[in-house]
Amino acid sequence: MALALEGIKILDMAWLGPGPFCANTLGDLGADVIKIYEAHPERRGGPVMFLFDPAMQPGFRNCRTIGLNLKAEAGRGIFYDLTKRADVVMEGFRPGVVKRLGVDYDAIREINPRIVYASLTGYGQDGPYRDLVGHDINYISIGGLLGMTGPVGGAPIIPGAIIADFAAGGMSAAIGILAALMARERTGRGQFVDMSMTDAVVELTSIQITPYLHNRMVPKKGETMFTGHYPWYNVYKTKDGKYISIGALEPWFYANLCELLGCQHFLEHQYAEGEKREEMFKYFRETFLTKTQDEWVALLRQKDTCVAPVYDIDEVESDPQLIARRMIIEADHPTLGRIKQVGSMHKLSDSPVEVRNWSTRFGQHTEEILLELGYDKTRIRELFEAEVIG
Repeated sequence: MALALEGIKILDMAWLGPGPFCANTLGDLGADVIKIYEAHPERRGGPVMFLFDPAMQPGFRNCRTIGLNLKAEAGRGIFYDLTKRADVVMEGFRPGVVKRLGVDYDAIREINPRIVYASLTGYGQDGPYRDLVGHDINYISIGGLLGMTGPVGGAPIIPGAIIADFAAGGMSAAIGILAALMARERTGRGQFVDMSMTDAVVELTSIQITPYLHNRMVPKKGETMFTGHYPWYNVYKTKDGKYISIGALEPWFYANLCELLGCQHFLEHQYAEGEKREEMFKYFRETFLTKTQDEWVALLRQKDTCVAPVYDIDEVESDPQLIARRMIIEADHPTLGRIKQVGSMHKLSDSPVEVRNWSTRFGQHTEEILLELGYDKTRIRELFEAEVIG
């Protein structure tokens, strides 16, 4: 059974941020992902090496790795040879770096006009912030997401997931690349994909930004429908010190919630403000403290109320829904043995995702890839000795 992206070859130079998430997504879907690293990345040292540890990163699933010194003429020559057979190049350097190295889009499309070339950066390839450094926390700040996260009147709270890198940047990069590949089917030409994590965060936050653009009323954290303004879309502590989430937005879900909580007298006050809203909050908080998390989930799932337990990370792996949907799976790892890992969000009926291989060290497939390009073992040994490859 063919995988969805079988036959698509991707050269990945986007090592951090959205790059690994995007590459992992495309690799899981069947693409041949070749990760191109420095010839000797281990010389970086320091805490950042954790991010490059193949044993710890899902981005090293369904991929191969090659060590390549792009500052050397011979290294660039190998890269050019790779691009002749590639469909996609991904890079995550600061704007201008790939041009200085001679591996930018203009250079590569001269070699392969069908190439889809994606640059993944914090702020994009133009604009006054293009050369600024940043990380996830900075991008969600400028995109408005961080400012909407937290309690009323309190300081912004850093979300528990890497949103700009993964949910915004990684997925939007994958979508842009796939769209460019589809366009190539019609035109025969590749194109440049300029992915900005900040742009992607702004689009994720559009549910708050768009109303402001229309009515000029500035939304405040904790004071909108989806940030905790109403009792029926909120988080509550339970008797055992755990928490549940309630999302009874639709009137019929809200009616079911009121019935099961024994507060039908609030039925006409779903969108109440002022004292009535505070009265409802007080009732909900006190009521949810009378039963445990499991008891409330069991009770409220008797009818449609939009309830879920708030899990700690160590509880996620045992959830029966996630197990049934293969979001927590076991697979054989060549050095770690049989391990649990996060599965793929993509469920394709005719092209199911599977773990085909793992990369366990840098440059693991360097010789294999060069042999595919037609280099002989003598030349490969010379390149190793010259530290052009690793």
